[in-house]
Amino acid sequence: MTVLNRMATKWNRFAQVSNDTRAAVELSRLGLPYLPWSDASLLPSALQVVLNEIEINSRKTIVEFGSGISTIYIAQILSRLGGRIVSFESDAEWATFVENRLAAFNLSEFASVIHAPMGPCTLSKNGLQWYDQTVVETAVQNLSVDCVVVDGPPAYKKGFELARYPALPAIEARLAQDYAVFLDDIHRLGEQEILRLWADLFSVKFVPYFSKGNLARGIHGVAHFTV
Repeated sequence: MTVLNRMATKWNRFAQVSNDTRAAVELSRLGLPYLPWSDASLLPSALQVVLNEIEINSRKTIVEFGSGISTIYIAQILSRLGGRIVSFESDAEWATFVENRLAAFNLSEFASVIHAPMGPCTLSKNGLQWYDQTVVETAVQNLSVDCVVVDGPPAYKKGFELARYPALPAIEARLAQDYAVFLDDIHRLGEQEILRLWADLFSVKFVPYFSKGNLARGIHGVAHFTV
């Protein structure tokens, strides 16, 4: 690693801490009680980027792969703006936990957490499993999706680098003309390859936010404002 690369890495780490601290303060203004922020959760600054997109560009129909704290915060925003999030989760116990939290905060009207077990997928790369395609297709069949958040399935193990690739192809027929898509963990080579594939296939222009949770934001069509 060159001196310049080391300096850039240190700067990104410093900026990440600063951005997360600032984002955590802003998130606290939403009035939600404490929620467990696991290692798998979107970082506060990344979540803030997603919420900014929903708020600024009036995204109303969100599909999420990998549920958790982000599902609850997005539902809180949609409770005011109108709209709904459909979140797919492979872990049945975790799906129930998130559903119970949504109910406790009176947010069930604005969010659905759907258990979609992992299984074979005709759209996957390298034979990797993905969320049950039939479950996903049934849940989105009447939607016009204008925002997609991809933070699952887990893709950190060797050989699973492209596990998240099917997310856009699986709901292609249900995407609105104008939509935003977010992919987490873009510091990893697998996610970077997914971005390249999606950019070519869907004519989506991606902007990386390495100092805001290693998140990428892609836009297809028109976004009236930047985040």
